[in-house]
This record gives sequence, C-alpha cells and structure tokens, in this order.
Amino acid sequence: MSQTLSQPLLAFGFASPWLLMGLLAAGVPVLIHLLHKRKFIETEWAAMKFLLAATKKYSRRVRFEQLLILLVRCLILLLLAVAFSRPYWSVKGAFFETAAPVHRILVIDTSFSMRWQNDGREKFASAKELAETLVSDSNTGDAFQLIQISSVSPQTLISRPSRQQAYVLDEISRLQPTEEYGDVTQALQSALEFLNQAQELAQKEVIVISDFQAKSWAPLEGEAGDARVLSLLEAISKKATLVLKDVGQADEPNLAIVDFSSPSIFATLNQPVRLGVTLHNFSPLNREAVNLQLYVDGQLVNQKQISLPANTDTQAEFTHQFTRVGDHRLEVRIGEDQLPLDNRRWKVMPVKKEINVLLVNGRQSGEAMGRATDFLELALSPSLREQPWQGAIKPQVISEGELANTELELYDAVVISDVALFTDHERDLLKGYVKRGGGLIVSLGAQVDANNYNQTLFQTGSGLMNVKLLDRQGDAKQKSKIFEFDPLQYQHPVIEIFKGNPDAGLETTQIYEYVQTEVPANSNTRLVLNFDTGDPAVIESTLGRGKILLITTSLDRRWGSWAVWPSFPPMMNEFVLDVATGKWSRRESLVGQPLEILAREDQLALTPRIQAPDQAEYPLRSILDRNAESRMITFDQTQLSGIYELDWGVASAEKMLFAVNVSPLESDLAHIGPQVIPPHYFRRPDSFAPLAAELPAERTTQTGLAENLLLTVLALIVVEQLLLWRFSVGALTFLAVMCLACLSLFFQS
Repeated sequence: MSQTLSQPLLAFGFASPWLLMGLLAAGVPVLIHLLHKRKFIETEWAAMKFLLAATKKYSRRVRFEQLLILLVRCLILLLLAVAFSRPYWSVKGAFFETAAPVHRILVIDTSFSMRWQNDGREKFASAKELAETLVSDSNTGDAFQLIQISSVSPQTLISRPSRQQAYVLDEISRLQPTEEYGDVTQALQSALEFLNQAQELAQKEVIVISDFQAKSWAPLEGEAGDARVLSLLEAISKKATLVLKDVGQADEPNLAIVDFSSPSIFATLNQPVRLGVTLHNFSPLNREAVNLQLYVDGQLVNQKQISLPANTDTQAEFTHQFTRVGDHRLEVRIGEDQLPLDNRRWKVMPVKKEINVLLVNGRQSGEAMGRATDFLELALSPSLREQPWQGAIKPQVISEGELANTELELYDAVVISDVALFTDHERDLLKGYVKRGGGLIVSLGAQVDANNYNQTLFQTGSGLMNVKLLDRQGDAKQKSKIFEFDPLQYQHPVIEIFKGNPDAGLETTQIYEYVQTEVPANSNTRLVLNFDTGDPAVIESTLGRGKILLITTSLDRRWGSWAVWPSFPPMMNEFVLDVATGKWSRRESLVGQPLEILAREDQLALTPRIQAPDQAEYPLRSILDRNAESRMITFDQTQLSGIYELDWGVASAEKMLFAVNVSPLESDLAHIGPQVIPPHYFRRPDSFAPLAAELPAERTTQTGLAENLLLTVLALIVVEQLLLWRFSVGALTFLAVMCLACLSLFFQS
C-alpha cells in the first residue's frame, strides 16, 4: 500500500489536566537547596590566599555537579506530575503506524432475531466469527470488554478491561443467541460508561455487531426512541472510534405466529372453547396454503390451510372440547422457515369440572322466591325435579351470619346479595380473598345500610372499592319512575354477547329503584352498564389478582323486573365467569418476564420446584407479602420459550403449567433506517477484514505517554544515586536516559 508522506499534524493534550498542579512540587528541591545554602562571614587571615586559589580551581566543577543533581530531582517531580495527568499525542497522518494499546469494547447482538438463517448459517454465527477475528488480530496490550444485547440475560460479560486474549476469545466462544428481546439502549449505555475505564489507554474503540433490527434499535414509539439511540451513538463517537458492523440483510422475509389466545381464561368439561391465532407475513410476497396445526398435550388435534397476504395480520380460529380436568398444554405451529423460533406458540388452558359460587343471602323469607338470592340461584342452576342441573356453575347459598366462618378459598366467586351490614373482620376476609384471585359480586337492595358500606366495604385505601354510595333514586313501591340500561355501546366483553340481539331484552329491562354512586375520576374502575340517567348500574374494579363487580340495584323483583327478564340468566352467568378468572390468569408471559404463582396457606410449607422447557429444574421459595395479603412465588428465569411445569412436591397437589412465548417485536426483521443511524457510522458491512484496515487513512489516533514518563522517572531515580556515588558515571547515564526517552516519544508519536 503506497501512501504519500506529509508533515504530520500533532496535537498534545492531557486526560486529567487538573493534576498538572503537581508541577508546583518541582520547586521543592530548589527551595530546599536555597534554604540549606551555607552562610559565611569573610575573615581575612594569612593562609586564605592559598585556599582561594585551590577553591577556584574546582568551583566550576562543584557548581555544575550540584546543578545537575538539582535538575535531576526537579525532573523526577515534574515528570511524575505530568505522568499522573495522563498526557497523550493526537497524531493525524503520522509517519509511523502507532503500536499503542487500544481499549476496545465489543457489543454483540444476541437477541432472537439473530437466529435468522441464510443458507443454513445463522446471523449470530457470522457476528461471533467477526468478533473472534477482531480479537485474534489485535495487538499485544490491547484491552477488551464484552457486552451482549439482550434483555434478561446479563448484558455485561467482561466488565473490566482484559488484556488476556485467550480469556476474551473464550468468553466469545461461549456466547449463545438468546430468545430474548434486544435492549439496545441499555447495551449502548453500558458501553458509554465503560469508556471511562482504562484511562491509561487513550485510544478507544467501540465495535457494535448486530443485524440492526428496527424494533430493537427504535424501542420506543415515535421520535423519543430514535432520539435516545442516536444520542447514545453520538456520545460514544465523541469519546471513541465508533464502528457499526451490520450482519443483517436488507430483505429478510419471515412468517410468525404473533398471538395465541382465547376469550375464555379457563374451560369446563365437554364445553367448546374458541382459540384464536394471529399470524403475520413479514414479507412483500403473499404466501398461500400455509399449514397451521393445533396440538393439545402433544397430540395433533386439528389443522387447516390458510393464506397469508403480504405484510398483514391474518386471523385463524380453532374450536376444541376438553374431556379431562386439569391444565392442558396447547401449541400452534406452522412450517419452519429461516427464523423457526417464532413459528410456534404455546398456551395453557385450565379445565374445571365445575365453577363453585358462594351466594350470601342478606334477606330471609318464608315466601316462594322471597330470599335475596333465589332468582340468582335459579339463573345460575335452573334445575328441574325430573332433570337436575348438569351445568358447570354450582351455586351454594349461605346466610350473612355464616360468612365469617366460611372457607372462601373453596369458591371461585362470591356473590353478596342485599346484605345489610359488614364487620371489619368480614371485610378483611373478602379483601384477602379477592387479592388472591377470588371474584366478588356485590349487589345492593332495600336492606343495605349505605353508611356502613361506605365506612367498611368502600373505605378509600383500606376497602374493596374506591366508590361512595349516595341516595336512592326512584321508588320501587310507587313505581313512579322507570329506568332502563344503557349498554355503553357494548364495549365491555361481559355484555358483548347482547350486541345485535334485541330479543335478549337487555335495553328494555325495567328498573324502579337503584342507589346512586360517586366514582372518582382516577379510580381503578370501569363502567360495565349505566342507567339511562347516566348513573352507573354495574361497576368493575380490580384488587390484587381478583375482580369485583358492584351492581347498584337488586337481583330480585323488589327493585325491578330484571330478575324475570330474558337478559337476567345469561347476564348473571357472564358476570360469574368474568370475576372467576382471577385464579387462572397470568399463566402466560413473554421470555424474560417473571411468572407469578399464588400459593395457598397449606402450600407455604411445601418445597415446590419448576421444570423449564429444557428439563432443567429450579427450586422455588414462597414469599408472604403481608401488605398485599397475598402469598406469591416469583420465578424470573424464563429465558426459554415453551411450557414450564410447577410441581408442589406432593402427590396430592396438582401440577400447574405456565406458557412462555417470544416477543413478537423481534419477528419483524425490517432494518433500521438512516433516520435513526446515519450511514457514516457503518464500516464495510460485508467484510470480515481486520478493523485497522477499515479505519480511514487520515484518521486521528491518540497515543498515551504516561507509561514512558513513569519509566523515565524510575531511571532518573537511579541516575540520582549514581551522581551522588560517582558523578562521571551518573552524568553519562543521565545523557543516555534522556536520549532514550526522547527517542521513545518520537517513535510513539
């Protein structure tokens, strides 16, 4: 390679210029010399003329020796101060190639989009090979740090600069692609912080090896995410040479299953369950006859051929009936492509034989259908003498006095109907039950004491809901006013079944009396139904893992005709099924997100363990959260997608299943655009040549001088002792040290 030699452009600087204040210490030897200079009084005597003649003969030599020793001592302090301030040469177009050690920070993308294959070779394999080449071709003394772009796995792999090439290569060889979403901003932030280390190495480089997938490199919506990434890149480029190595390709088609869900949190025996699947074709070309398969407990139970238009979501649906109680493993698959990891998706479906519902009756009566819960019980289990109820919902009625002594954990939902008063103990029982996933429905009535409900049940901060009961509206005895339901455009899933079905009678239900409520604007509530007056009729809220529904009218005939209207039975069934989902929710998460497991009181003494998809087992520890009145087990080692199995360690306890899936954001392999990362940061994306060959010829390099100065100081300390012992030897040594020091600085520059 030929290159025209020109006069180099030199610049000199200090990494810590404030330490140059130590130069003042160079005056200490001079001060000591002046303070200890001999003072004498001239006295004339006879032999003085002979002594003066002898002294003049050697005075010049003695003065020269003293000045040289003083110079060496001053130089020692001067060079120490300069060395501590970390001086460096900045050289542009230097005569000689610098051999100064370099501080290199390698940032390697290990997110699951790097598993995309081209001719059977993953992008991650190319990234790994490139990183190994950069380390192998490095010079002796180069220091390396290693960071991986991930989200859950530790990003910092080599946190302190290492000059051991074999150790760095070993860490790179052990790198594996993850199934995680890539947190680019955190990795760049770590690289920026690492640049403050190894200050003795003035020349610094940050090499990022990635496929530069758009969703990872612009993690936030809009301009905020783009600005964050760009600001970090600019900050790094001001402190080091920034090199981006792109191992991706501009056009990377991919098919992915991005969602697998069901409107039902759990299923009941022999009842059909709808399973929805969302697929996306990340490609400019349409795909025809893609085979979509449904597996239940490892067995293929259904499949269908679907067409996937280009760059579009496509919905598909399966229906399945379960014949066994317990948790079931569900999986959907499509044929493998160049990124097979997102061609499968898992789901867990708990199946129950029955839904146990506790009805708390607040009004006793000797009349037929006179109790507060009679119509509700009939709506949930319409039994006949000749044909007992065979449905999934099994209600059980107790009086309000039995509530305090009832084991609520045995029930999936509790319905309070026209109960007059509540004690603090009863409130705490209900509160703990809901927080642990239980469902609660509170319906009002003529016997309800609004003041007691406000002070006990609905007390702000310590109650069940953040609402306040006000005055009653209407008069059920006079029936002077008739109120009807406003479905609020059927936005809530519970009443969605009534949309387009006017014969169900939801909007024609007649209510004669209800309790007006005050709902704070920022409370954790959602309106399900309103009255035509605009007042809430059904209010939903969440507490811990459970749900609460407040019905502001009664569930019998005393305050309206709702209990005998066609909309009542399906509405009550939907209400119960909706609030009963808390115990089975959160069975699914994404890779890297923790699993939260609720432990019963009798399970706290057990030693549970969880089995990951790779058959690895992890012991778990339950944590009692007294403030939340919940007993939670948190498992955060979810680095793999698939089914996780929880074993309580006893034969009587049923195993629980959890599904973990990859983030659909990584399935979109679109490349980041130049509006986020300017093209000048990239260097030869298709090359695996050593980094030095890619840097511009007219680049600026910084060469540290501190090491040379410290070696010179050490040599001068030896020179000082030689001068005191034998001046001629010390003087020659001083000249040699200074010549060597000047030559080393010249060649290093």
